[in-house]
Amino acid sequence: MQQALVALALGGLGRDALKVAAGLVLAVLLALAFAISSLMALLGAAAPGQPIASARADEIPPDQLIVMQQVAAASCGVPWPVLAAIAKVESDFGRNMATSSAGAIGYGQFLPSSWAAYGNGGNPYDYRDALPAMARYLCANGAPRDLRAAIWAYNHADWYVDQVLAIAVRYGYLAPGAPTGQVVALARAQIGMPYVWGGATPQTSFDCSGLIQWVYRQAGVAVPRTAQQQYDATVRLTPDQLQPGDLVFFTRTYPSSEFITHVGLYVGNGRMINAPTEGDVVREMPVFSGYWGAHYAGAGRVRR
Repeated sequence: MQQALVALALGGLGRDALKVAAGLVLAVLLALAFAISSLMALLGAAAPGQPIASARADEIPPDQLIVMQQVAAASCGVPWPVLAAIAKVESDFGRNMATSSAGAIGYGQFLPSSWAAYGNGGNPYDYRDALPAMARYLCANGAPRDLRAAIWAYNHADWYVDQVLAIAVRYGYLAPGAPTGQVVALARAQIGMPYVWGGATPQTSFDCSGLIQWVYRQAGVAVPRTAQQQYDATVRLTPDQLQPGDLVFFTRTYPSSEFITHVGLYVGNGRMINAPTEGDVVREMPVFSGYWGAHYAGAGRVRR
């Protein structure tokens, strides 16, 4: 009887010990995940497929920017912002050149075999050698005619291509094509930027009309500064005439003597890219439903 009671007690203690051990393991795993997440944030890393929202042209080291521009000018036509974006993603401009799990090395994170083919005997850890090698690699894989394919060859993942191009747009890259396509791409690249009253550049961030003015200016088209002025300067459209790159206008979104108080950039399918209000960020949202649908006042096309 005494032996049975001891066994029972020990069995209970064993179960309690297992529960405690399981709890400790879970706590350790959570702490490890938090540490990794914090380290990635500290290093400026982004999750696969997610744009690096903080990417700004003024973060590029000036000495590296000069070389990027020189290399781009001497290449087959690779835009320097694309070189800068790859440098940002691959090594954060040389701040993190640790060898990857796949064995990629240096500033541009080349596999040794790729560096042997495109490095021209240079130092993979020196940006002055790595940037020309990056351009040669992209040119050999379709740039500038098919830039997406060239970037995909650099790292075989669609999320990687999207991330590089989104950062390149933040650095000033405009994809070939109509101005409307350029302004939509530029506006998408600002998604996640905070709303700032009076802001009209990536350095200050944006308010609604500042975003519109800036993206069109980058495409070589001048538009006025305020939402009311933009409404007055555009050609009126009905909702069924809207195309990506057109402007959608709203009224009475805050007390004002002007009829038009807000503007967004139409991107198709009844949606817009919008810098909504203080405390919010640039993001994509519906035009014709909810709050914005209730305040919709018309649409316009920018005159070119």
